[in-house]
Amino acid sequence: MDKAFAFRGTVNPLKIINHPIDTVESLKEKKNGSIFSATILLALFTISEIVLDVLKGFIQNTSRIQDFNIIMVLARSLFMVLLFVVTNWGLCTLLNGEGRMIDIYISICYCLLPLIFARFFETIASNVLTADEYVFVDMIVLCLNIWFVCLVLFSLKTIHNYSLGGMILNAIATLIGMAIVFFIIFLFVILMQQLYIFFATIITEIMMR
Repeated sequence: MDKAFAFRGTVNPLKIINHPIDTVESLKEKKNGSIFSATILLALFTISEIVLDVLKGFIQNTSRIQDFNIIMVLARSLFMVLLFVVTNWGLCTLLNGEGRMIDIYISICYCLLPLIFARFFETIASNVLTADEYVFVDMIVLCLNIWFVCLVLFSLKTIHNYSLGGMILNAIATLIGMAIVFFIIFLFVILMQQLYIFFATIITEIMMR
């Protein structure tokens, strides 16, 4: 059985924070990543988004708990990551990429570590710091977000064996592909709503006669 499909990998996900290229190369060449640990990180990222929405300090939280929508949180966390992985894998064939879907999935999930730290840190800090002190939190969160983007770019470059230009092209193409998928899903949802209204209207008229 491929080591990448095992529950336990030999690569520590924390290494990707300060050794991204070496870690991703190890995942790609030695196949010693772990789907289980990658999925745990994806779950933690989703949980951190939920926790931030629900428990963020009232001074910094502009939304009401009554407005919390779990579907929207899942869409911007879990679904977004999975969509990125699938879209990138679909485009890598057209752009001469070498990465497998499982390599992309594991490496992208490992790259989520800075975002996980940022979300939990922001949740805690928002409940103990004043509005004036919170500017430092914004700076730290911004740095972690930028580091996440850098990790993703390093990962794509290493997994697909791209040059710098190829890496940038792949990242831009992936974002455009995701936007197209979102647009198709949006049209599909609108179509389903219109069909529902149409058939509901017909059924109502039949029942009234």
